[in-house]
Amino acid sequence: MAAETRHSMQEPVLKSIQSLFLKLANLGITDDLSFHEKKKTQLLNVVVGSGIPVNAYFGIHNALHDKTLLAFINLCLLIGGFLILYINSKRKFLLGRLVMTFLASILFSASAVFFRNGGEYYLIANLIIIIIYFTEKKFLVSVTLLNCLLFIGIKIFLMGSYVYDTVPLSRVVFNISWTLLTMVLALMFFKNEQVSYQKQVEEKNRELEELNKTKQKLFSIISHDLKSPIAQLKGSLDLVNREYLSPEEFGKISVKLSAQVDQLHITLDNLLRWSISQFQGIVARPEKTALPDFFHSQLLPLLKQSIEGKNIVLTTDIPDLSVFADTEHLLLVFRNLLANAIKYSYQNGTITITAHKQGNTIITEITDEGIGMNEETCRSIFNPVSMVSFTGTSNEKGTGLGLKLCKEFIEKNSGQVWVESQEQKGSTFYVSLPHAN
Repeated sequence: MAAETRHSMQEPVLKSIQSLFLKLANLGITDDLSFHEKKKTQLLNVVVGSGIPVNAYFGIHNALHDKTLLAFINLCLLIGGFLILYINSKRKFLLGRLVMTFLASILFSASAVFFRNGGEYYLIANLIIIIIYFTEKKFLVSVTLLNCLLFIGIKIFLMGSYVYDTVPLSRVVFNISWTLLTMVLALMFFKNEQVSYQKQVEEKNRELEELNKTKQKLFSIISHDLKSPIAQLKGSLDLVNREYLSPEEFGKISVKLSAQVDQLHITLDNLLRWSISQFQGIVARPEKTALPDFFHSQLLPLLKQSIEGKNIVLTTDIPDLSVFADTEHLLLVFRNLLANAIKYSYQNGTITITAHKQGNTIITEITDEGIGMNEETCRSIFNPVSMVSFTGTSNEKGTGLGLKLCKEFIEKNSGQVWVESQEQKGSTFYVSLPHAN
């Protein structure tokens, strides 16, 4: 029982120490800093912050034992530590590193010269941190040379000279141990930084490879699918121009040609939108959009011929609801979803469009009774690095790009899109968007 009580009392203390350590490490850290700058600043904060209580303790201890000069050096290091943390909190990181570099070089050299306390070994730790932190060659070479000369001078040329005072051997052992710990921390940081950077490079390379594969497949599909309707349209017009086809005969095939042109227009528009999104990003300009007017006045007239070409019965149940979204984005999304529903529906099939309010969102559903999809296809159609497309029930072609655009554009408008489907039973696409009061 007593052990459990002690354990329960220790937990808040450990959490407080952990919280304090994290605050110290992240002093001055903001999201806009690069990965490397964050790590460098965190290391400096930890090294300087951990040295503050050590210098405070030895400053008091030396003062009580009449080692006034050494106590003064400890005080300077203590004040310097707080100064560096303050400078970092103000995000003057370069200044903080410069203060640390020169302060450590001067004060550790002084303590080593006057007291032979092992302070010269801090110069080695300081040297490692300098090499990690700074990239400017002239500064790096000059400061490195300064620290090396100080270390050699103290270890060789000043070894037999006059000593102002001495410290116990335990103090020398402590200083050397603390130096080694600092060097280990710095080297571990450098190693972890390199490993993390390597992982990031490998991840970026994998993403680029997947993206290149996607683009290659996309353009392969597009180059094939664009040729077919254009070739048929060109061939039909040539036959009419040469009077091999009468206007009446051309009229019979014009419905099919019109549907193909509609599909071609959607494909080209998707490709254009995708290209713009890749180079410029997607910028949404949401506004209040009434769904009944949007569907009946803007969307359905665009796909009227495709609907009539398959003799599809289209039913709508769209109450007087409004969404807060970019109207142009909505047009692209629902045109793609409805065009897919038409593409994979059978002749004389049925498509239903409904909408209802759920909490603060409006959910719109587009349901068809077409060929449907299996679970694996449902999971992959919105994946940005895979291209999935199937031939429609009347041999309509597609790229699979439209659904990926739908996901991107809907998410840019603070919405979601998902699908439920069964093979040979049809599909239902759901789109949720913020409700506009």
